Amino acid sequence: MSISVCSACNLVQLSKFPPVGFVRPRVPWIQYNEPTVHLAHVSQRLLKLLSNNATKIMGIGPFDSLLLEKLVHYAEFRVILDIAKPTQSSAEYFPYLESIQELLRPESLSKMAIKQGTADLVSCRYLLEHSHAPIATLQALHYLLKPDGLLLIEVPDSSKFIGAFDYSFIWEEHICYFTESTLYDCARRAGYQVIDFQRHKGVLEDALVFVLQATGLPIGNNETQRKIIHTDQFEHYIHKFVSVRAQYQLAIENIQGQFEKVALFGAGHQSIMFINALELQAHISCVIDDCLNKEGLFIPGTSIPIVSSERFLADQSISVCLLGINPALENKIRIKCAAFLDRGGKIYSIFPGSSLGTLIDHQTDY
Repeated sequence: MSISVCSACNLVQLSKFPPVGFVRPRVPWIQYNEPTVHLAHVSQRLLKLLSNNATKIMGIGPFDSLLLEKLVHYAEFRVILDIAKPTQSSAEYFPYLESIQELLRPESLSKMAIKQGTADLVSCRYLLEHSHAPIATLQALHYLLKPDGLLLIEVPDSSKFIGAFDYSFIWEEHICYFTESTLYDCARRAGYQVIDFQRHKGVLEDALVFVLQATGLPIGNNETQRKIIHTDQFEHYIHKFVSVRAQYQLAIENIQGQFEKVALFGAGHQSIMFINALELQAHISCVIDDCLNKEGLFIPGTSIPIVSSERFLADQSISVCLLGINPALENKIRIKCAAFLDRGGKIYSIFPGSSLGTLIDHQTDY
């Protein structure tokens, strides 16, 4: 994987990324969770923005249904959620976001609009960051909109993890790493004006919610361009990487030098990237996850086994457990690992900014 920042628009993105077929799930149980606590607020804002004559709303992917349900609760909207219908499962593949994003192109959505009509509101939550061509995706979504229709785009904000020098957030399925300014610029370049913007705070990343309306201006028109303020934040992120990797490796080597082991809780994509990016394959004894579908498998790119919490608690040689789970669940995990803590085990987060601190925040302990 290779990540870079565009010199023209300041968008951080994967400059080399795997083809769709490579990341298409080969098992049926892979699904992602996205934030929903703010959707009641989002729906209320949308109701004020939508025309009184609005009757039809449309969702693009698996994270739109809850928002549309909230809107339907307040008004008589007709809902359509069949964009991903062409992505059929097979004996070998179970298409997900990587395949849905591939459909969001002008040639596909223009035909779909003819077949099923256009909508007063199109919702596209947590898909644009997966797009191999974000401008083309935004342009394609225009076909699904009525002339005065609104397009809701929600993406994770990358500012926090870049500013915190967190390398676990880089992921082969996230092609684009938006900030408020870079998504604003992409929208303008794709021929939209921003009608409304909301930022909903999160511990690790904020949710950016844009409500857009097509301007009708030709792409590339000077009026659609906005001056991009370039910062050196991403350059700092790049330059800090070698130092952070070396600090983690040294800290864990010191623990291993005391004939003790380090485990990691949570076999999600952030833990996988944390291990592989920081080259900790030989330093982590096991990864704990009680998902039955994962038990007995190995962390991709490594020979690290995925084990149950019961097996972890029985291993007296493990003295440190790193948490690769959402900080909101940390107290729950601490309760689950009470026996480990009682015997002197220590728990740290892999996420900078967690209340637990990271291993390198506490490296003087070792």
